[in-house]
Amino acid sequence: MIWESRTSTAPSLAITLVGALLFYLFRAKVKLIYGRANNSLNNITVPNEEDPEKHSSTEIYIEKYFLQNTGKKPATNVEFVLSSFPTDISVFQPRNEKYLRVAKGNCLISIPQMAPKELVVIDCAYINQKAAWVTSVKCAECLGTEVPFWTVRKLPNWVFWGLWCLLIFGIAFVVKFCLSLILS
Repeated sequence: MIWESRTSTAPSLAITLVGALLFYLFRAKVKLIYGRANNSLNNITVPNEEDPEKHSSTEIYIEKYFLQNTGKKPATNVEFVLSSFPTDISVFQPRNEKYLRVAKGNCLISIPQMAPKELVVIDCAYINQKAAWVTSVKCAECLGTEVPFWTVRKLPNWVFWGLWCLLIFGIAFVVKFCLSLILS
């Protein structure tokens, strides 16, 4: 009797543990990713009106950062920290962001909340100064992960469907070819 009761509870315990693990793995959570996609360096030469031989040069460097919440839960108190304060900063979508100078001259861009799947674009302009780098990205729920962003052309849906069809036909051909070798 004792042995039978133990064996009958083992499958239900395993199902409960597997179910709990699946719920844990696929729970709604915040996932912040960030990266930079493009930049531009422009040198502008301004001639001197008094002496045409002399001119001044102004260097303008512009960098674009992308910050995205790819999770299924809103991110709160998002902090994007740059190593130095840029000459000008703009954040797209306009929101109630704050720019603070913190320790060692770092620039803290504070965003109160980011919705799931929301993308925030941060443009930084540097005029005659060294460009900053990202020192940290975090929110109340998690730390940000850097990913490489690629600017690519978006193709029509029929191109992607065609590629999927070719992939499936290729796999079917390989399976048929292997079966013909095995069965012959």
